[in-house]
Amino acid sequence: MVEYVKGHTYHGRLGKVRNSFTYKVDFVFFDENDQHEIKMFSHNKINLFSIFDRDHGGPRKFGKGFSWAREVFSRNGIDLPKMKVKLLAQPRMFFTRFTPVSFWMAFDAADKLIAVIVEVNNTFGDRYSYLCYNDDLSEITKNKIITSKKALHVSPFQPMEGAYQFSFDVNISKIFIRIDYNHDSGGVTATLEGERGPLTSQLILIASFLRPFGSARVLFLIHLQALKLWIKKATFSARPKPPADSVGR
Repeated sequence: MVEYVKGHTYHGRLGKVRNSFTYKVDFVFFDENDQHEIKMFSHNKINLFSIFDRDHGGPRKFGKGFSWAREVFSRNGIDLPKMKVKLLAQPRMFFTRFTPVSFWMAFDAADKLIAVIVEVNNTFGDRYSYLCYNDDLSEITKNKIITSKKALHVSPFQPMEGAYQFSFDVNISKIFIRIDYNHDSGGVTATLEGERGPLTSQLILIASFLRPFGSARVLFLIHLQALKLWIKKATFSARPKPPADSVGR
C-alpha cells in the first residue's frame, strides 16, 4: 500500500542568531513492490503526484532508486532475509523535483526498522547520504541516537564542523524524525512529524490545492529563511568542495 504522510517540519536555529519556522509538507511512503490503483499517483511516470527513481538514490538527476538503496545496504552488511526497503520522500508535483531530504528505510521480516539512509540535497546541486544503523542491526527505536559527522555543506549560515544526531520513531500510525546538528557556536534542530495513512486521489487533490507546487514551494521557503538570517547578520560560510564519497556513516 502506498502511504501518505501529511506532515509538518520544524527548524530551529541555536546560538547567538536565532531563527525558527514551521511549515506543512506532503510525503509519500512506499515500497517498490506496492501495488496501487491511485489515478493521480505514479512511480516513474508523470502524474499529479509522482516519484521518479532518477530523482533518488545516487547522483542527482541520475539516480537508480530502490536498486541503489539495496546496494548500499548490502555493501554495509545490511541484507536480512525478507528485508523490505521503503522510501519516504516528497513527490514531484507539477514537475517540480527538489526535496531537501528523503529517507530510505530498511525493515526486517518482523517490520522492525533496522537501517535508514538519510539522503540530503543542498540548493547548490550536491547530494550526500548518511547511513544510520546499530552495529548489531538491532531495531532502531525512538530512544536510540545515531551520530554522524557532518559531511555536506547545506546552509551558508552554518559551518562544516560538528555532527548530526539522528533519531527515528516509526510506528504503524505515525513517523517522527529528529535531526540535531551541534557545533561549538550553536546548531540546528530539525524535525519531521506526520500521521501515516493510505494515499488517495482525494488527498492528492487537497494537497495540490492547499500547497501547490510542492517541493518548489519548499525551495522558496528555504531561500526566504536564508534572507532572514542574512538580515539578522548571521555568519556566512562559503561553500566548500563537496565530499568525494556520496555515502557515509
